[in-house]
Amino acid sequence: MLARSTVQSVYRVLVQRASYATASTTTSAPTTHILKHAAQPPKWVLTTLRSFPSLEPHSVIPVHAKFLNSRLRRDLLWKAVIMELDNRRVGASNPMGRSERGFSRRKLAPQKGSGRARVGDANSPIRHNGSVAHARSAPNDFSTKLPYNVYASAYRIALSDFYRNGNLFVIGRSKDVEAPRLATDSFSLDIVTTQKQALLQFIAANQLQNLNLLFVADNLEEVTNLTEAAKELNQKVKILSKEEVEVKDLLRARRVFMDASSLKYFASEFAAGLV
Repeated sequence: MLARSTVQSVYRVLVQRASYATASTTTSAPTTHILKHAAQPPKWVLTTLRSFPSLEPHSVIPVHAKFLNSRLRRDLLWKAVIMELDNRRVGASNPMGRSERGFSRRKLAPQKGSGRARVGDANSPIRHNGSVAHARSAPNDFSTKLPYNVYASAYRIALSDFYRNGNLFVIGRSKDVEAPRLATDSFSLDIVTTQKQALLQFIAANQLQNLNLLFVADNLEEVTNLTEAAKELNQKVKILSKEEVEVKDLLRARRVFMDASSLKYFASEFAAGLV
């Protein structure tokens, strides 16, 4: 065993070290940030402006990163699509309840003695020709609500995912470009003819076969030729105005083509408070 004096001396040394450590901690300078010289993330991203239908790039425009560089949030996309589908339900179904059928309330079999499971009347919802349980008469409102900030975030997330993957094509012109490089091109989404062969040639030239394509126009009256050509094709080509586009339309598409005015509309509508 250690002597009592030795234990006391060791105890005094430990107390002195603890007091010294406390004093040095309180008087030391504050620690600097580890990433002191780290660069700030960019506030703007560049979007290429193209001519149509060759998709030839000719200039770029800056777009705020909070609009086209949002991180992927599948939960917000799911909430937005569920709300849109709920609001599309008409609610006109009018199933017949137990009080609206002509069956009596008599049991089909005695409660005991049959050796089989218990049964109720012929109007029971568990029977094949029975009534509907908890039937509600039309009109039925199945619409749901979602905060506007969440719904606007879903638009930004969907468009940002298309932008990062290179599947968003913006058609438009800048001030320093007078005419497209090709004679058959234009700075709008419309084509020169209403024949479907022109649209099929565009799809084949850009290897877009069997892909869902979404064309977003500022005004449908400006893309009449494209609309007529797409009528004879399958349902994989969809043309909508900028006000008609929903989140589910963006998620269903594999490529999105929109004019520059539609892109500005989405930015002003769903990212006005962030920019």
